[in-house]
Amino acid sequence: MDSFSLPIAAWEAWAPGRTTREEWIDGSSAPSAPPATTADVTFIDPMLRRRLGPVSRMALNVARRCLGDDRGIPMIFASRHGELARTLTLLEGMAAGDEVSPATFSLSVHNAAAGVLSIAHQDTAPATAIAAGEETLGMALVEAAARLSPAQPRLLLVYADAPVPERYQADIAMAESPHALALLFDRDQPRRLQVATRPADGAPSDTMMSLALLPLLTGHRRQAAWTGRHCTWEWTLADA
Repeated sequence: MDSFSLPIAAWEAWAPGRTTREEWIDGSSAPSAPPATTADVTFIDPMLRRRLGPVSRMALNVARRCLGDDRGIPMIFASRHGELARTLTLLEGMAAGDEVSPATFSLSVHNAAAGVLSIAHQDTAPATAIAAGEETLGMALVEAAARLSPAQPRLLLVYADAPVPERYQADIAMAESPHALALLFDRDQPRRLQVATRPADGAPSDTMMSLALLPLLTGHRRQAAWTGRHCTWEWTLADA
Protein backbone atom coordinates (compact mmCIF):
# COMPACT_ATOMS: atom_id res chain seq x y z
CA MET A 1 0.00 0.00 0.00
CA ASP A 2 1.24 3.48 -0.89
CA SER A 3 0.29 6.45 1.28
CA PHE A 4 0.89 10.16 1.76
CA SER A 5 -0.74 13.05 3.58
CA LEU A 6 -1.79 16.56 2.59
CA PRO A 7 -2.19 19.48 5.03
CA ILE A 8 -5.68 20.80 4.40
CA ALA A 9 -6.47 24.41 5.28
CA ALA A 10 -9.91 24.85 3.66
CA TRP A 11 -12.35 23.31 1.22
CA GLU A 12 -15.39 24.42 -0.75
CA ALA A 13 -17.86 22.51 -2.92
CA TRP A 14 -20.65 23.34 -5.36
CA ALA A 15 -23.43 21.40 -7.04
CA PRO A 16 -26.83 22.43 -8.40
CA GLY A 17 -29.07 22.62 -5.35
CA ARG A 18 -26.12 22.70 -2.94
CA THR A 19 -24.12 25.86 -3.50
CA THR A 20 -22.43 26.58 -0.15
CA ARG A 21 -20.13 24.68 2.17
CA GLU A 22 -22.79 24.89 4.90
CA GLU A 23 -25.36 23.22 2.66
CA TRP A 24 -22.96 20.34 2.07
CA ILE A 25 -22.29 19.96 5.78
CA ASP A 26 -26.00 20.11 6.69
CA GLY A 27 -27.20 17.92 3.81
CA SER A 28 -26.90 14.27 2.92
CA SER A 29 -23.74 12.77 1.47
CA ALA A 30 -24.78 13.43 -2.14
CA PRO A 31 -26.83 16.20 -3.79
CA SER A 32 -30.45 15.51 -4.64
CA ALA A 33 -31.88 15.88 -8.13
CA PRO A 34 -30.50 19.27 -9.19
CA PRO A 35 -32.62 22.23 -10.23
CA ALA A 36 -31.63 24.19 -13.32
CA THR A 37 -28.97 26.57 -12.09
CA THR A 38 -25.40 27.65 -12.82
CA ALA A 39 -22.56 28.55 -10.50
CA ASP A 40 -22.18 32.20 -9.48
CA VAL A 41 -19.08 33.75 -11.07
CA THR A 42 -20.01 37.42 -10.87
CA PHE A 43 -16.38 38.27 -10.03
CA ILE A 44 -15.53 37.53 -13.68
CA ASP A 45 -15.83 40.34 -16.23
CA PRO A 46 -19.28 40.10 -17.90
CA MET A 47 -17.86 39.92 -21.44
CA LEU A 48 -15.89 36.81 -20.50
CA ARG A 49 -18.41 35.42 -18.03
CA ARG A 50 -21.17 35.00 -20.60
CA ARG A 51 -18.93 32.71 -22.72
CA LEU A 52 -17.96 30.36 -19.89
CA GLY A 53 -19.12 26.76 -19.97
CA PRO A 54 -20.78 25.08 -16.95
CA VAL A 55 -17.69 23.14 -15.83
CA SER A 56 -15.51 26.26 -15.86
CA ARG A 57 -18.18 28.16 -13.93
CA MET A 58 -18.27 25.51 -11.21
CA ALA A 59 -14.47 25.38 -11.01
CA LEU A 60 -14.14 29.15 -10.78
CA ASN A 61 -16.87 29.40 -8.15
CA VAL A 62 -15.18 27.04 -5.68
CA ALA A 63 -11.70 28.36 -6.48
CA ARG A 64 -12.75 31.92 -5.69
CA ARG A 65 -14.49 30.92 -2.46
CA CYS A 66 -11.45 28.94 -1.31
CA LEU A 67 -8.88 31.58 -2.27
CA GLY A 68 -10.74 34.76 -1.42
CA ASP A 69 -8.45 37.62 -2.40
CA ASP A 70 -5.22 35.63 -1.92
CA ARG A 71 -2.82 35.64 -4.84
CA GLY A 72 0.40 33.88 -5.72
CA ILE A 73 -0.84 30.40 -4.75
CA PRO A 74 -0.01 27.72 -7.36
CA MET A 75 -3.04 25.86 -8.66
CA ILE A 76 -4.01 22.44 -10.00
CA PHE A 77 -7.20 22.27 -12.08
CA ALA A 78 -8.51 18.75 -12.64
CA SER A 79 -11.42 17.44 -14.70
CA ARG A 80 -12.10 14.10 -16.32
CA HIS A 81 -14.24 15.49 -19.14
CA GLY A 82 -13.67 19.24 -19.06
CA GLU A 83 -15.99 21.22 -21.35
CA LEU A 84 -16.71 18.13 -23.45
CA ALA A 85 -20.13 19.34 -24.56
CA ARG A 86 -18.54 22.47 -26.03
CA THR A 87 -15.78 20.44 -27.67
CA LEU A 88 -18.36 18.13 -29.23
CA THR A 89 -20.22 21.14 -30.64
CA LEU A 90 -16.97 22.37 -32.20
CA LEU A 91 -16.25 18.96 -33.73
CA GLU A 92 -19.76 18.68 -35.15
CA GLY A 93 -19.36 22.13 -36.65
CA MET A 94 -16.04 21.16 -38.24
CA ALA A 95 -17.65 18.00 -39.66
CA ALA A 96 -20.33 20.19 -41.20
CA GLY A 97 -17.70 22.45 -42.75
CA ASP A 98 -18.08 25.38 -40.35
CA GLU A 99 -15.14 27.50 -39.24
CA VAL A 100 -13.97 27.12 -35.65
CA SER A 101 -14.45 30.18 -33.46
CA PRO A 102 -11.14 30.99 -31.71
CA ALA A 103 -13.01 32.40 -28.71
CA THR A 104 -15.15 29.28 -28.35
CA PHE A 105 -12.13 27.01 -28.75
CA SER A 106 -10.10 28.92 -26.17
CA LEU A 107 -12.76 28.27 -23.51
CA SER A 108 -13.14 24.58 -24.41
CA VAL A 109 -9.58 23.54 -23.52
CA HIS A 110 -8.73 21.84 -20.24
CA ASN A 111 -6.81 24.78 -18.76
CA ALA A 112 -9.48 27.38 -19.62
CA ALA A 113 -10.65 27.87 -16.01
CA ALA A 114 -7.07 28.31 -14.82
CA GLY A 115 -6.46 31.01 -17.42
CA VAL A 116 -9.70 32.84 -16.65
CA LEU A 117 -8.96 32.84 -12.91
CA SER A 118 -5.46 34.20 -13.48
CA ILE A 119 -6.92 37.02 -15.60
CA ALA A 120 -9.68 37.81 -13.09
CA HIS A 121 -7.26 37.85 -10.16
CA GLN A 122 -4.39 39.39 -12.13
CA ASP A 123 -2.40 36.50 -10.72
CA THR A 124 0.70 35.00 -12.37
CA ALA A 125 0.94 31.96 -10.07
CA PRO A 126 1.65 28.73 -12.01
CA ALA A 127 -1.26 26.43 -12.84
CA THR A 128 -1.48 22.83 -14.03
CA ALA A 129 -4.43 21.11 -15.75
CA ILE A 130 -4.90 17.37 -15.21
CA ALA A 131 -7.15 14.71 -16.77
CA ALA A 132 -6.68 11.06 -15.80
CA GLY A 133 -9.93 9.27 -16.51
CA GLU A 134 -12.10 8.16 -13.60
CA GLU A 135 -9.14 8.61 -11.21
CA THR A 136 -8.55 12.25 -12.13
CA LEU A 137 -9.07 13.55 -8.60
CA GLY A 138 -6.71 10.93 -7.18
CA MET A 139 -3.97 11.84 -9.62
CA ALA A 140 -4.49 15.51 -8.77
CA LEU A 141 -3.94 14.64 -5.09
CA VAL A 142 -0.70 12.86 -6.05
CA GLU A 143 0.37 15.95 -8.01
CA ALA A 144 -0.39 18.14 -5.00
CA ALA A 145 1.69 15.91 -2.70
CA ALA A 146 4.59 16.04 -5.16
CA ARG A 147 4.53 19.83 -5.46
CA LEU A 148 4.06 20.91 -1.85
CA SER A 149 7.43 21.83 -0.34
CA PRO A 150 9.07 24.47 1.88
CA ALA A 151 9.56 26.53 -1.28
CA GLN A 152 5.92 26.02 -2.29
CA PRO A 153 4.02 25.69 1.00
CA ARG A 154 0.50 26.46 -0.27
CA LEU A 155 -1.44 24.99 -3.16
CA LEU A 156 -5.01 25.09 -4.49
CA LEU A 157 -6.56 21.98 -6.05
CA VAL A 158 -9.79 22.42 -8.01
CA TYR A 159 -11.80 19.50 -9.40
CA ALA A 160 -14.92 20.01 -11.54
CA ASP A 161 -16.92 17.75 -13.83
CA ALA A 162 -20.31 17.28 -15.44
CA PRO A 163 -21.96 14.31 -17.19
CA VAL A 164 -20.82 13.61 -20.72
CA PRO A 165 -23.07 14.42 -23.69
CA GLU A 166 -25.64 11.76 -24.52
CA ARG A 167 -23.66 10.25 -27.38
CA TYR A 168 -20.87 9.24 -24.97
CA GLN A 169 -22.96 8.07 -22.01
CA ALA A 170 -22.81 4.41 -23.02
CA ASP A 171 -19.04 4.57 -22.47
CA ILE A 172 -19.30 5.77 -18.84
CA ALA A 173 -19.82 3.01 -16.29
CA MET A 174 -20.64 5.14 -13.24
CA ALA A 175 -23.36 7.63 -12.40
CA GLU A 176 -22.22 11.23 -12.97
CA SER A 177 -23.57 14.52 -11.67
CA PRO A 178 -22.30 18.11 -12.07
CA HIS A 179 -20.25 19.36 -9.13
CA ALA A 180 -16.95 20.99 -8.15
CA LEU A 181 -14.59 20.69 -5.20
CA ALA A 182 -11.73 22.98 -4.15
CA LEU A 183 -9.06 22.02 -1.60
CA LEU A 184 -6.58 24.54 -0.22
CA PHE A 185 -3.41 22.93 1.14
CA ASP A 186 -1.03 24.68 3.53
CA ARG A 187 2.04 23.05 5.11
CA ASP A 188 1.51 25.09 8.31
CA GLN A 189 -1.88 23.47 8.97
CA PRO A 190 -2.09 20.52 11.40
CA ARG A 191 -5.17 18.98 9.79
CA ARG A 192 -4.08 16.22 7.43
CA LEU A 193 -5.87 14.41 4.65
CA GLN A 194 -4.37 10.92 4.77
CA VAL A 195 -4.40 9.21 1.37
CA ALA A 196 -3.66 5.53 0.80
CA THR A 197 -3.88 3.39 -2.33
CA ARG A 198 -3.79 -0.35 -2.87
CA PRO A 199 -4.62 -2.69 -5.76
CA ALA A 200 -8.35 -2.91 -6.36
CA ASP A 201 -9.85 -6.04 -4.81
CA GLY A 202 -13.55 -5.54 -5.43
CA ALA A 203 -16.10 -4.22 -7.86
CA PRO A 204 -15.52 -0.63 -9.03
CA SER A 205 -17.48 2.07 -7.23
CA ASP A 206 -20.62 3.28 -8.98
CA THR A 207 -20.13 6.93 -8.06
CA MET A 208 -17.55 9.61 -8.87
CA MET A 209 -14.39 9.70 -6.73
CA SER A 210 -14.99 13.27 -5.56
CA LEU A 211 -18.48 12.40 -4.30
CA ALA A 212 -16.94 9.55 -2.29
CA LEU A 213 -14.46 11.97 -0.68
CA LEU A 214 -16.93 14.74 0.18
CA PRO A 215 -18.71 12.91 3.06
CA LEU A 216 -15.34 12.76 4.83
CA LEU A 217 -14.78 16.50 4.40
CA THR A 218 -18.28 17.32 5.62
CA GLY A 219 -17.89 15.18 8.73
CA HIS A 220 -20.56 12.67 7.70
CA ARG A 221 -18.00 9.84 7.74
CA ARG A 222 -14.82 9.09 9.69
CA GLN A 223 -13.20 7.48 6.66
CA ALA A 224 -13.98 7.13 2.97
CA ALA A 225 -12.95 4.88 0.11
CA TRP A 226 -13.41 4.58 -3.63
CA THR A 227 -12.49 1.71 -5.96
CA GLY A 228 -11.59 2.03 -9.61
CA ARG A 229 -10.54 -0.54 -12.16
CA HIS A 230 -6.96 -0.59 -10.90
CA CYS A 231 -6.76 0.94 -7.43
CA THR A 232 -8.72 1.42 -4.25
CA TRP A 233 -8.28 4.87 -2.70
CA GLU A 234 -8.79 5.33 1.05
CA TRP A 235 -8.97 8.64 2.96
CA THR A 236 -9.04 9.74 6.57
CA LEU A 237 -8.71 13.12 8.29
CA ALA A 238 -6.47 13.58 11.35
CA ASP A 239 -4.40 16.19 13.14
CA ALA A 240 -0.66 15.85 12.74
